[in-house]
Amino acid sequence: MFVCGVPQDAAAFGRLLDVEQALFGKLSIPTAMAREFFNVSPEIFSAITGPDAAVAAYSSAFPLQPRWARALIAGDIIESELTPDMLLDRRDSHENGNVYIGSVVVGSGYDGLTRSSLLASLLTWRIKQLREYSIRRVSVMMTGVSKQGEQLIRYTGARKLNDGANRKDGYSIYGRSVSQGFLQRATVALERCFNGGLIKMNSAVLGGTPAPDFVVEQLA
Repeated sequence: MFVCGVPQDAAAFGRLLDVEQALFGKLSIPTAMAREFFNVSPEIFSAITGPDAAVAAYSSAFPLQPRWARALIAGDIIESELTPDMLLDRRDSHENGNVYIGSVVVGSGYDGLTRSSLLASLLTWRIKQLREYSIRRVSVMMTGVSKQGEQLIRYTGARKLNDGANRKDGYSIYGRSVSQGFLQRATVALERCFNGGLIKMNSAVLGGTPAPDFVVEQLA
């Protein structure tokens, strides 16, 4: 049984960070700053742990204030330069907001069906968040740093917002509007992959040793 949810404490979050830093290094938010994000808004992060308590998959999503979303698209700032004061406050309206998808990572040491279910679970968790906050429409931004990431971007129907040549990290940034209609269609599609008998949607407690091999599905 896998469990999908928000890391429950600093130690659990540290397991996720170990994988993030090993995969992305300087491209990712520095460890100390990432912990500040977690202290401020732990729901930014979601993780799936396996029966052996290893990190099987994880994702991150940052609701940005409008000026910082524009700066990110323009390439004036990149992921490693994000700080918690750039986030929308919980008291702010998130309707028509801008969400930066930081990472969607799935372990490669699983068969294709399991990996599909892990990815579907991460996306289902994010849809659940939007519905719980009664958000009807947001704009999401993402970049692809791998072949798998580019494929996922194409699958979502995102359009290019700025070419990598104009951005500090060298990666093109893509975006699309996410409406209730899109969420309904996505839910139907994800139900074909999501295996409720395999993955429990709950607050995940991370522990154990992170799985050694990961496929980067998306880094935004």
